[in-house]
Amino acid sequence: MHDTFYGLKNQPFLVMESTPSRVNSPVAKAKRPGVHALSSFQQIAHGSEGSLYFQFRQARANSEKFHSAVVGHDNDPHNRVFREVAAYGARLEKLGGVRGSKRPAQVAILYDWQSLWAQKREAAFGRDRKRYFQTLEDHYAYFWQHDIPVALVPTSRDFSGYDIVIAPMLYVMTPTLEARLSDYVAGGGTLVSSYFAGIVDPHDTVLLNGWPQPLQKLFGIHPTEFDSLYEGEHNRLAYAGQVFQTSEFNQLMEATGATVLGTYEADFYKGTPALTVNQAGKGRAYYIGPRTGRDFLDVFYGRLCQNRELRAPLLAETRPEVSVQARYADKCTYYFVMNMSADKQAVTTTMATVDAESGQNVAAGPLTLPAYGVRVLRRG
Repeated sequence: MHDTFYGLKNQPFLVMESTPSRVNSPVAKAKRPGVHALSSFQQIAHGSEGSLYFQFRQARANSEKFHSAVVGHDNDPHNRVFREVAAYGARLEKLGGVRGSKRPAQVAILYDWQSLWAQKREAAFGRDRKRYFQTLEDHYAYFWQHDIPVALVPTSRDFSGYDIVIAPMLYVMTPTLEARLSDYVAGGGTLVSSYFAGIVDPHDTVLLNGWPQPLQKLFGIHPTEFDSLYEGEHNRLAYAGQVFQTSEFNQLMEATGATVLGTYEADFYKGTPALTVNQAGKGRAYYIGPRTGRDFLDVFYGRLCQNRELRAPLLAETRPEVSVQARYADKCTYYFVMNMSADKQAVTTTMATVDAESGQNVAAGPLTLPAYGVRVLRRG
């Protein structure tokens, strides 16, 4: 099925990471000139070693015989799709040094398949309202908008090396995972979790006698009630001098050792904790009680990244239309500067670099990108 691919210096490819676009979806805009290269380079920028095409050669029979392909039934090398793929492959040939470089992340989002399946299986609170995967996207949005690398990590993998671990709605819990989360924070890590965490065991059986004691100790809270809101019903969260709207779910809790950072503003739980942080060992554990919009998460993670001194690479100021991702080799760094919009964009770089494709020097300062344009810059 998979005839061939374009890779870096014809080396074996890795599976490409799927990353949401900033402004315009490359998949949805695939007919626009430049978007194929942009969406493909986006995968390289996020750690892939090449691009695999399905289908490379269009099938002759069965249900997918009219599936799009690089080479059509007519074997014409002059069609638009073939020429764009060939042009992209030619650009990759000039970027052999990227192969084997790393894209380290200081932030991890824990993605738990069992929590996803168990929440979808459970009818209470509305199967379609839980939105586990979409909630992870909401938490990821700030980092994507500000060019801060994030790793999506299963709960079975070691996450002790990350500065920040984000684990909202971690519905399925085990004593082993409780201990690993506690050890991570005690060692100096920053943990963020939320409502719908620690509810059932791996058999989807409710944990009795209240929230697990290790989690209560870790977060310094005692959850009491859980309020599931009607459609269109909202509460409000006061935090950092601003007020944010909550929706769908509000976890009520008592602070038993945690510091209260934000409170609810309405209904019978007005003035009670909605956002807390607990110092546990050398690290901190944050708990977000309600479901919020991205407006709150932008402020919350902005302050958190500032405290942890997490910054974007290369640009003097990040812009939502332009994504910059860095890959690090032994002796140099590659910066993928990608215009995710249909308009020309101008940004300002903070250091002198070299165009990795042409070899020309690029001075620090203004840099202009055409619509959907990609520049690969090298330093070192």
